[in-house]
Amino acid sequence: MSLTQINYSEEQQTLQIIVRVFIDDLETEINTLSQDKIELGTEREPLNIDRIYKSYLNSHLHFYIDKHPKPFQYIGNEYKNDQVFFYLEVAEIDSIQSLGIQNTVLNNSFQEQENIVKTSIYDKHKSFILTRNNSNAFVSTKK
Repeated sequence: MSLTQINYSEEQQTLQIIVRVFIDDLETEINTLSQDKIELGTEREPLNIDRIYKSYLNSHLHFYIDKHPKPFQYIGNEYKNDQVFFYLEVAEIDSIQSLGIQNTVLNNSFQEQENIVKTSIYDKHKSFILTRNNSNAFVSTKK
């Protein structure tokens, strides 16, 4: 399971995104996709882990503002207990009429994967459960 929280800051004109994933699940997924076996959250974690994370997230998370693809900036990550928290941002969003989300995080390794997505835009809250067979969500966000 993963949890993605998406908040729109009208004041800062950004989508602020936090993605939470269990470390052991992410390690399984990355090792499935890579020839090099890695250990996350240990002293044996690769020095280029941020590059690995950015590449993985760019392949498995996509955002569309008013039906236009918008890249996110990878801010960083931190480990808390048995989870990794990723901090992402989509900048220069002066308004949003609609938000599309595609989330295929962990879908390669786990048949029954569920990615929970929660949005908060203009004080309107929506939640979705995305799966391998339904990895897209759409929110109409008119003020």
